[in-house]
Formats: sequence, C-alpha cells, structure tokens
Amino acid sequence: MGFTYQCGEKPLVGYTIKRGIGSGGFGDVYLAVSDGGKDVALKCIRSTMNREIERRGVSQCINLKHPSLLTLYDLRTDERLETWVVMELLLGQSLALVINKHPNGMPLDQVRTIITQIAQAIHHLHDHGIVHRDLKPGNVFIEKDIVKVGDYGLSKTIGAGIHRDNTQRVGTTNYMAPELISGNYDKKVDIYALGIILFEMLSGKKPFTAISQDEFVRKQMHNRIDFTFLPNKGFIPVLTKALAIDKNERYSSVLIMLEEFHGVCDQILKPESSFPSSPALSGIRGQAVVSARWKGFYKKWADKLLVPLFKSALFSCLSALAFSFLGLIPSPLVGFMLAGLTWLISGAVLVFSLFWKGKTRESVPYRMIQAGLGLVAGILAYGMAGTGEVLEISISKPGVMIEVPVWARVLLFYMVAMFFPKWWKMAWRYRRTRVDYVATMIAIVWALLLVTIFKLQLIHALVFAIAVIIVQAVALKTKRLPRI
Repeated sequence: MGFTYQCGEKPLVGYTIKRGIGSGGFGDVYLAVSDGGKDVALKCIRSTMNREIERRGVSQCINLKHPSLLTLYDLRTDERLETWVVMELLLGQSLALVINKHPNGMPLDQVRTIITQIAQAIHHLHDHGIVHRDLKPGNVFIEKDIVKVGDYGLSKTIGAGIHRDNTQRVGTTNYMAPELISGNYDKKVDIYALGIILFEMLSGKKPFTAISQDEFVRKQMHNRIDFTFLPNKGFIPVLTKALAIDKNERYSSVLIMLEEFHGVCDQILKPESSFPSSPALSGIRGQAVVSARWKGFYKKWADKLLVPLFKSALFSCLSALAFSFLGLIPSPLVGFMLAGLTWLISGAVLVFSLFWKGKTRESVPYRMIQAGLGLVAGILAYGMAGTGEVLEISISKPGVMIEVPVWARVLLFYMVAMFFPKWWKMAWRYRRTRVDYVATMIAIVWALLLVTIFKLQLIHALVFAIAVIIVQAVALKTKRLPRI
C-alpha cells in the first residue's frame, strides 16, 4: 500500500506524519503527532468530488460528542489546497475483522454489547438530524471495551421528513437500503444497515451477497433471506422488520429495534425461553408451549414494570426514613408525604415509559403527559399537606400584596417541574449509564429555583430530586454491559 507522505513529513501545519495506517476511496489515513505531542489520525481526502462530500459530512458532525462516536477535532486545508480531517486515533480493530474471526457467528453477549453501542451512536446522529448513510462493520472500531462508529464521509443532514433530491448513489453495496438508489430516503437507511450488521454478527454471513450493485439489488428486492444461519429463531422478527424492503415497515427508531433485540436476548438467555434454538424443540406439546408463553408474558411484565415499581416504592420509603433519621423532616406526616409523592412520580413515569419505547427526541405531547402527572402529584401534595404545615401562604411584592392560594402554587410547582425534564430519556432501560449526573443536577437546580419562585418549602424540591434519581436507578435493564 503506497502512501503519499512518509514518516517525518509535515504536510499540514502543526502535525508530523509517523506512518500511514489506512487507505480507501475517500483518501489516506496517517498516524501523526501534533506539535504539542498528541497522537491523532490525519485523513487526507484525494479526489475533488470526494473532498466536497467529505467536507460536508465532517462539518455536520464535527461538534457532536458521544462515547461511541469517533471524535472529530478539526477540518483543515493545507497550502496545496488538500483537505485534511484531524480525528481521534483508534488503535483497536474494526468490527469487520472481529466478524471474520467468527465464521459461524459471534457470542450473543458480545453481539449484545457491540450492537447496543452502535445503536446508541446512530441514534445520537439521528437525534441531531444526521443520517450516516455508510454504516458497515468496516466503519465500526473496537478498542478495549469501547465501540466507536466512524467515517462520516457520507453523512448528511436530513429533517424529520424524507430527502427526495439526492440522485447520487451512496453507501457500500452490501449494506445499502433499497431507497438509497433512488435518493428517496430518511434515517431508516441506517436502521436497514444496522439490521445487516446484526445479521452478520449473529450468523457470520451476510443476508445478501453480490459482486455488483445490480446483482445485489435484484437479490435484495426479492428479499429472500436465509434465516437458517441464525443461532436462534427468536431473532427472525427483529431482522425481518429491520430489513423490510418498504421503509415504512421498518422500525421508526433505532432504539425501538434495540429494545426488541434486547427483549429477544432476555428470553433466549432464560432457561425457560419460549424460542426454540433447534428444530428438535418444535415438537413440544401445545399445552406446554402455551404455558411457557404465559410464563414469559408474566415475567416480561414483572421485569419491565412490577419489579421497578417495587424498587421505586422501597427506595422512596428508605429515603423518607433516612431523612427522618437525620432530623431533616419535621413530622411523620411530612415523611409520609415524601415517600408517597416520590413513589407516585417515579411510579407514574415508569408506567408511561412502557409507551415511550425508543423515544428520546423532543416531544411536546409527552411533555404534556408529564405536566398532567405533575398536576396529579400537586393535588395529592396539597391534600397531604393538610393544614399548611409544610407550605407558606402568600407571595408579596413591594407595595402590593398578591394573595396566591397555596393550592395554586403547589399545582404550578409540580406541573412546571414535571414538564421540562426529559423523563423518557431517564426511563429508557438500555441507556449506557445508570445515572446521568448532568441531567440530575439540572433537574435538582430547576426544582430549587421553582420552590424559591413559588415560595414553597424545600420538601417539594426534595420529592422531585429523589424521584429523578429513583427513576434512573430502577429503570436500567443492563446493569453492566459484558466485556467485548
């Protein structure tokens, strides 16, 4: 493999080439060191046509930050008018190499870890209105326990609607959704590519193979996928939906696809799984199958709802007892109110989270539901407060006394407090970290600001803060992703 620049050369001001590390259709990639001593990857874009596509893709993604996205530092042009991308240096291996090492499919726990991080990265792009368009194992890198999605050369800003005026064929043939050929596409092209990757990780084989784009399109349009290579039949519905020819039949969000995949994994990893892993199990008597399905149904709801609700009630009571022991709560009534309201808010959010599956973008209707939950919490808060033992009575302004009923202030506090936080993100069961400390601190500061504005006791802010923490603590499904 020949590289234009050799060790010691400085084609870009501030960086010295160490060696070439890769080459592709868009250019050469070099290991370089900055004048300050930082190792980086430098990508030199060769052709004029590719330069404009790459510049556009990088400029759209350069300010994005996510643990599973390759970090882009800068986009530069040298004295020869060559375009350079300065990016994070990864010394791990690509997912393509990992798949090649497992011709019969990768271990399920390894697949689960990698696909989760890829999906989270792609969702982050979608959440910022960007479609990757060239998602494939060769653009996914694994370093230690971290998965990184890179190569934004074909990424494109796209709105909530459909992009209809792109006539250029983009992407890599074996991972291209049918609509990419016509240019009538949206973010679901990435969901299709993710389905191909998932199939390949599970089976070690591609669902469609072809030596040319035309041959691939013919096989793809017939949609004849051989699912016998899969380790378990339970994955068929997920892959069928992800690889649907009609994009309207695919998942509306990569997170919904991820959650359903996790649900199948949960069933498979249980001894009483209702998904047969071999044809020999298909002869089980009908009564036993029905019994297993009912057990699976109850276990599913217990796992998703009943257990989290029990945990939230337990933590709410423990929080109230802890504050009572520390002398921070003036009376048993206040302690009862603290535990009851905390459990009401966290429990209601957990219940509604079942209908918020895969929803992490801004949603006014969901915020209105949150405000409605706050209204109910406010009514109960005022009822529990009773004689006003916890609440003040009026708000004063210079020269004017404005009588604002206690009940109005309590209702407004809980409605406004519940309206602004993104509870659907906190309650998503497969997020990367258990507690988002930044979001938690913002919610706490927001509650403290509101109790100051409405002149209420801090007990209300405490209720809200504990509920925020409890929802995140009990809603997480995967305690810790297994090592790759």
